[in-house]
Amino acid sequence: MEPIPPRPAAPADTESNFDLETVSHCSTLNEAQMVVSLLGSFGIEATIDSENYNRMFGSMVPSAGGVQVQVQQPDVKAALEILNQDPEQTTLEE
Repeated sequence: MEPIPPRPAAPADTESNFDLETVSHCSTLNEAQMVVSLLGSFGIEATIDSENYNRMFGSMVPSAGGVQVQVQQPDVKAALEILNQDPEQTTLEE
């Protein structure tokens, strides 16, 4: 899969720029950080919801929904396509 070029910056006065949607529920903070890194390699900015809380208390107080990775609303479709890619569909060119 080819990297997706970053989308142009939207006007700052658009309220939807700040709408975040969860695209992944991870069991650990490390797993969530790997998802953020993967999405970043495709030009999608992702954040970990309550990352500081999970750093401090994650191993002592597991959250009910896991560690949530979120992206901005315009990137949701692309992020879900990347995260739901079937590894068996990937072919290596020889």
